[in-house]
Amino acid sequence: MLRRTLLKAGLLQAGMTSLLLPRRVLAAYPGNAFRAEAIPDALREIYGTADIGDNEQIEIEAPAIASDANMVPVRVRSKLPNTESIALVVAGNASPFTAHFRLYEPQGYVSTRVRLAESGELLVVVKADGVLHANRRPVRVGNNQCRI
Repeated sequence: MLRRTLLKAGLLQAGMTSLLLPRRVLAAYPGNAFRAEAIPDALREIYGTADIGDNEQIEIEAPAIASDANMVPVRVRSKLPNTESIALVVAGNASPFTAHFRLYEPQGYVSTRVRLAESGELLVVVKADGVLHANRRPVRVGNNQCRI
């Protein structure tokens, strides 16, 4: 009898924890930035009204011509010390804000795949020591375009 009571209490606690956990996770999700239709609006939602300066210490590795616009590989390496976050913005997409990575280790490296609606510019914004830096890379789309 005691075992059943203990099992019920454990399952009830696990169920309550699973109900509370998604709210904490979703609280940090930058939903307004992903829904923004203009690049300045998306960046304002995620970073506020801070100025962004160009910096060549952000290396962007992406194909010059993407053969499959649905899966364009992108690698970003920040050589800036104390890199806090990396954001990817794709000009030409209906929702230009594509990805946001918060880095908790001093590695400064991200690898992902993005979708491109049309040829355009890939903008990478890096926050390091509380200062925003950016670098750009043009990417052309081949025949298989994304229809977002």
